[in-house]
Amino acid sequence: MKTYNFLLLWLCMLGILWVIPLKYTHSQTVAAVLPDSVSYIDSTKVEYFEYSFTNLKLGRIHPIDTSITYFQQYDPLTFGNKLYATLSNIGLAAKNLTFAPTLSPFYNLQLQSFENYLFDNHQVKYYHQLQPYTEIFYVMGSKKEQNLEVTFTRQLFKGFTLGMQFGLNNSPGPYKNSKTNDTRVYFTGLYQTPNKRYGLLANYLRNKLEMQENGGISNDTLFEENLEKDRRVIPVYLDNASNLVKKSGFYIEQYFNLQKPEQTKDSIKRKIDAGSISYSFQYQRNQLIYTDPDGLNDYYIGRLAPIDSTSTYDSVYQELISNSIKWSSLAYSETADDKPFYLHFGLTQNQITQSYAYDSVNDKFNQLTSSGGLGINIGRSFYLDANAYYTAGDYNGGDFKIEGVLTQYFGKKEKNAGLFKASLILLNKTPEWYFSKFNSNNYRWNVSLKKEKYTILDANYSFKGITVGGKFFTVENYTYLDDSVRPKQIEKGETVMLIYLDGSLKWKSLGLNTRVVYQETSQPNIIRQPKLSGTADLFFKHTIFKEAATFKTGFQITYFTAYYADAYMPELRLFYLQNEQKIGDYAYIDYYLTLVVKRARLFFKIAHVNGYFGDYRYYSSPNYPARDARFYFGINWRFHD
Repeated sequence: MKTYNFLLLWLCMLGILWVIPLKYTHSQTVAAVLPDSVSYIDSTKVEYFEYSFTNLKLGRIHPIDTSITYFQQYDPLTFGNKLYATLSNIGLAAKNLTFAPTLSPFYNLQLQSFENYLFDNHQVKYYHQLQPYTEIFYVMGSKKEQNLEVTFTRQLFKGFTLGMQFGLNNSPGPYKNSKTNDTRVYFTGLYQTPNKRYGLLANYLRNKLEMQENGGISNDTLFEENLEKDRRVIPVYLDNASNLVKKSGFYIEQYFNLQKPEQTKDSIKRKIDAGSISYSFQYQRNQLIYTDPDGLNDYYIGRLAPIDSTSTYDSVYQELISNSIKWSSLAYSETADDKPFYLHFGLTQNQITQSYAYDSVNDKFNQLTSSGGLGINIGRSFYLDANAYYTAGDYNGGDFKIEGVLTQYFGKKEKNAGLFKASLILLNKTPEWYFSKFNSNNYRWNVSLKKEKYTILDANYSFKGITVGGKFFTVENYTYLDDSVRPKQIEKGETVMLIYLDGSLKWKSLGLNTRVVYQETSQPNIIRQPKLSGTADLFFKHTIFKEAATFKTGFQITYFTAYYADAYMPELRLFYLQNEQKIGDYAYIDYYLTLVVKRARLFFKIAHVNGYFGDYRYYSSPNYPARDARFYFGINWRFHD
C-alpha cells in the first residue's frame, strides 16, 4: 500500500462521517439533582487521582473507564491507539513510533524500552468510592498467552481507603527463546481527617519483568518465503540469553493546611488563604540483569574484547532516596477552578547510588532541585499553568525545565464551541546515565557529553471528539547510539515536526476512532521515525436485547510507512541505528466483536487477520517479525460490593 493511498483512505473515512450530522456526546462526572434540590449520591461512583495530593487539589480527578472505545486493545503498547515498534511478543522491549524523547531535568532511572510494562510512582491511583470496588480483566490468547489486570479498593472507615492493582503479561512467544513473564503490583493507603486539614497517602510497588532475548531471527528467508511454518524452528541469534528487570520501592506523602477550616456555612470565604505544606519521601531500587551463557557469540555488534569470554552476566543496581517539601496556596476542597490564581514552591533532595557488575567503584550523586509554578483561571474559560525546575549538584547540575500550558475554551468549560490548547517547553538536560557511562561484558564507555537543549511547541484544537494539532521540536546535542553501538551527539541543531489527528466520530450506529501522525525531521539519517503512522478503527455499535446490552464490532487497521527502524541490543536494553533492513509499508488488520451486559464487558478478536493471506513482509523491528494471525478472548467484570 502506497503512502498516498493510505492517506486517501483515512481522509475518505473521516470525510464521510464529518459531513453527515454528528451525534456528539460529552460525558461529565456530575451529581444527579432531584426535584426540590434534594441531592442524590450514586453509591457505585468510583473516581481516582494519581501520584500526589497536588493532583487532587488541582481537580485532576478521573472516573474509572467503563467504556468500550479501546477495550479490545488490551496490550499496554496499543491501548489508547498507541503506536510502538515491538519484538515479536507481548512484554518485550519497544520503541515509540513517534518522536518522544525523555523530557526530565532529573536523574532519570526509567528505561524507555520497558516503561509501558512497569508501574511507576507517578501512575499510582488513589481511589474514592462509597462501596468496595473490584475490577478483573482477563485475556486469553493463542499460543497460551495470558494477560490479567486486577484492581481492588475499599474504604475501611470514613477517610481511610486501601487499594491494590496487579498486572500480568505472560506469553511463551511464537519464536524460540522469546518467552515473557511480566508482573507488576502496587498497594496503596489514603487517609484524610474529617475536616480535610491533614492527609496522608502511601504506596508500595514492585515490578518484575522476566524476558528471554533471542536477538531476532537469523534467517529471514525462512520467514519471508514461509519455508518454515513452525516459527519455533526458525533459528535465532541468541538461544539462551535473557533480561531481568526489577523495580520496587515505596512512597509516603503528607499535607497539612496551615489554617483551620471555615466553621459555618454562613462564614465569609477567605480572600487570602495561607495554603498548605506537604512533605514526601520516596525510596526506589532497580536491578537490571542480562545473562548469556555463550560468551563469544558474534551477534554483539561493535563489541569490545569481553571481560569474561565464557559467559555474560551483566547487572546494574540503582538506588534512589528522595525527600521533598512543598508549599501550595491551594487548601481543603478547593481546586484550580475555585481560585483565579494559585502558586506553589518546592525543594527536592535526591541521593542516587549506581553500580555495575564489572566495576568495583559505585557512582554516588547528590542533587537538589527547586521548583515553582503558578496557575491563572479567568472565568472558567481561560487557564494558564506554568512550572519551572532547576537542579543543582552532581551529574545533572545545571539542568532546568520551564513549561507553560495555555487552555482556552471557546465559551465556558461546561459548554463550548471547542478547545484550543498550546504548550511550550524549554529544557536543558544531561543525557541519560547509560549514554555517559556504561560497563558490561561486551560494551564499555565513559564519555563526556554536552547538555541536550530542547524547545518544544505543541498546539491543538479539539471539537466534537476530534483533536487536530502540531508539535515542533528544536534540539541541540541530540544523543543516540550509532550503528557501531556507541553513544554520539549531533552537535548542531536539528528539528522535528509532528502533525497529528486523534479522536472519534459517530453517526447513528457507525463510528470511527483514529489516530494519525505525520513526521518530518531535518536529520532523517539519525532521528529515524516513519513519516506516517496511524490506526483507524471503523466500527458498528448498537444496543440489543431491549437496550439491556450493547454490541460493537469493527475492523482496526494499523500502518506505518517503510523506514530503517532502529535495531535492538538486548545487553544494553537500548535501540541503535542500523542501515541494513527497512520495515513497514504493511497494513495490520484486526477484527473484533465486543459485548457489554450490565457491568460485564467481553470481546473476541482475531488479530492480524491478513496474516493468513501469504504476504510475509511484516516486521515489527529489524530481524523481529510481527506476530502471525491469532485469536483472543477477553472479559472484564466490575464489582461494587
